[in-house]
Amino acid sequence: MKDDKSRILPLLMDPRQPDENNRAYAYRILRKNIMNIQLQPGCPLSEAELSEHLVMSRTPIHEALMMLKGEWLVDVLPQRGSIVSKISIQYINEGYAMRKMLEPALLRSLSGHLNQAQLSELHGLLEQQDGSACISHDVLGDYFITLDNEFHKRLYTYAGYDRIWQAMHNVTTHMDRVRYLDTALCQMDMETFREEHEQLYKYLMVGLPKDVDVDAFFEHHLGAYREHFQSLLDRFPDFFI
Repeated sequence: MKDDKSRILPLLMDPRQPDENNRAYAYRILRKNIMNIQLQPGCPLSEAELSEHLVMSRTPIHEALMMLKGEWLVDVLPQRGSIVSKISIQYINEGYAMRKMLEPALLRSLSGHLNQAQLSELHGLLEQQDGSACISHDVLGDYFITLDNEFHKRLYTYAGYDRIWQAMHNVTTHMDRVRYLDTALCQMDMETFREEHEQLYKYLMVGLPKDVDVDAFFEHHLGAYREHFQSLLDRFPDFFI
């Protein structure tokens, strides 16, 4: 990763998924590159250039940018076009506060009440979060954070709150971008995250002990990005607002 504000092209690409139309593909690729800071905060997004790079017309590119605008990842400036939104400290704090309020309540309601199929799904995700498995993938932060989000998503899904997850996941886009930046530059402690997920799994499997401070657990687990946050602000002041 470069320390300047220049665009980083080519984009990180993934194979197109079955039945994925141009708009959906452009949205997924652009979102991935914004989230992992391949497209840096503040950089311009030329529809013509993106159209050429993704080999499609400008219409699905424009539509994808409007979808990303709705997630606060793209800003559309009058007479100037689109840019990658800078990372808002206010949005980071809002995303963290939202998850910190919701997920302890979900854990309390689900602990000791999951069926075997649900527990097996969570155990499978834990196995994928093994450090050696993550290191074997090219884009470490993308792979690990995707698994982390998928593990937490299960709490919402099992509680029947899929739409709340989607809304929350959109609100936490700026928080997640900091997590990607932290992973790339500060070497997030994957093993600690995995150990904490194992603890969550045990609580979900057997129930919560009476002496567990669930709120403190999630405050630490969700707030791990804060350990290096000041150094990220100092190193990349132009990335933040």
